Amino acid sequence: MIWSLGLLYLIFSVFFFDYRGVNLSNRYQTSGWWGSYYETIQNLKFNHEFFWRGTVKPEFYDWPHGGVLQKQIDMQNPPKKILFILNESWGTFIPEHGAVNPSVDAPLINIPNVQLIAQGENPALHSTIMGELRELCDLKAKSSNFILGPFDKFKQCVPIHLQKEGYLVQAFHGSYSKMYDRKDWYPHMGLQNARFFPQFSNIKQCHSFPGACDYNIVHDVSATNKAAQGKSFIYWLTLDTHHPYSEKDILGNYTYDCKQPIFDGRQEACRNLNLQHQFFTVLANEIKAGGFKDTDIVVVGDHSPPIILDKYKDSFKEDSVPFIHVRVH
Repeated sequence: MIWSLGLLYLIFSVFFFDYRGVNLSNRYQTSGWWGSYYETIQNLKFNHEFFWRGTVKPEFYDWPHGGVLQKQIDMQNPPKKILFILNESWGTFIPEHGAVNPSVDAPLINIPNVQLIAQGENPALHSTIMGELRELCDLKAKSSNFILGPFDKFKQCVPIHLQKEGYLVQAFHGSYSKMYDRKDWYPHMGLQNARFFPQFSNIKQCHSFPGACDYNIVHDVSATNKAAQGKSFIYWLTLDTHHPYSEKDILGNYTYDCKQPIFDGRQEACRNLNLQHQFFTVLANEIKAGGFKDTDIVVVGDHSPPIILDKYKDSFKEDSVPFIHVRVH
């Protein structure tokens, strides 16, 4: 009996228990059996690298394609206020490219005092923290063990450059600071002033990936931007559009009817699109409320949305993410 229980405990520890270092006093409350199973299995690679291959250094390299942020913001003459949003799982929808994609971020454009500067696509890798490295530093890495350094290449990161120019640099992310050890390597990128869960005015947790809801965090981001008296750079890594794209996080009616023929066999993709449209609507509403006056806003996807359970897995471009740059007057 002892051996049997020991084997069951080992199986549970390896395949089901969440030991990613994110507030070990609690387990993630991912909705449903599949959600918990998926989150654990998807993070086994992360666990391997941090616990069983913890000595593998990241070996940072220059990202040959360049990140969107440094392409859109003139670092020699940057605007006074910058909001940069790395948008979780924002991808380019393939089945009806001409109609659906423009409607996703349309709420951001259809505001009288918002000027569209640019929008398009950019090459990307399949990882959120690789997306952070790409956008903030124009770098890529061999592994996810950023905490191991060396950090000499981080001197080229945007936040460090802007700090030298007198900018107040702040960051927001709805998950815990221990997730991917961001609390340890963020400062090396120049993100010393970072707020993680539960350091928000509203700490209601959402379901797609447990953490503070983006539709609440946006108020804190807006208030911080509005309160900034001098030069300001705010970095916001979103969370609610993370797989499995929970329908519980969709507020009100669906913008895209998932019963339409275009979404046959593409229910995950449909939920993702609804959550993305909701995000841009929430951001647009905050712009209308006056929180981002005289601010350049750049939004870019971190990676293509992972599709696991849909019948068709080709809903989004694999190695490319969309971006949009607007200026609020």
